Amino acid sequence: MFKTSFAIAALIALPSISSALTVNAINDYDDALSNVDVTQSLALPGTWLDAPLTVAPDASLNNQYRSPFDAAGHTSAGYFAVGNDTNGTDPYDGTANPAILALSGLSSSISLLWGSPDSYNTLELYKGDNFVGSISGAEFNIVAREASFVTITADDASEYFDTVWFSSGNQNRGINAFEFSNITAVSQVPLPASGLLLIGGLGALAARSRRKSKNG
Repeated sequence: MFKTSFAIAALIALPSISSALTVNAINDYDDALSNVDVTQSLALPGTWLDAPLTVAPDASLNNQYRSPFDAAGHTSAGYFAVGNDTNGTDPYDGTANPAILALSGLSSSISLLWGSPDSYNTLELYKGDNFVGSISGAEFNIVAREASFVTITADDASEYFDTVWFSSGNQNRGINAFEFSNITAVSQVPLPASGLLLIGGLGALAARSRRKSKNG
């Protein structure tokens, strides 16, 4: 559940769509890119429990994935993509959809460069097994261009989260996948390495159980 604000050159408040987490989207492409370091595009604030496709070095492949940096002519360290493999030979063979990221601590905010946001791109937040909220590209893709810089912030401690799901609901092979990079998070309760490993293991089991129930 989210409140949303958007930006073209600056943040502009739009009507709230919920009373919970707040979403800020910078949709002007140049402004979005100015918020990221292309050399850190694959840096992570945690560990993949179920990993997406990693496109490195930076590249685009027709009908499979498009770099968030493509239209600007930049070359980044790479980016992540979530898509669907229907014949076992596509680039997405063996990668996860949804991709699941366990953060390094309980977090109050997450930011990322979201490539060409689409209605079938979905980001979900969890605290352990508890669902916190979700957002799809449909909520800001009307004014988005090649990529948006998106920040999701908890309004209070009850909305903190430690796991992030990235999924693409488009079942037409890899076409119109969910591409993203430069994920950062604001951690409120950092975990020791042993705690992260334990939570990561438990989270992986819970995530797989939830994914099975979703897929019927």
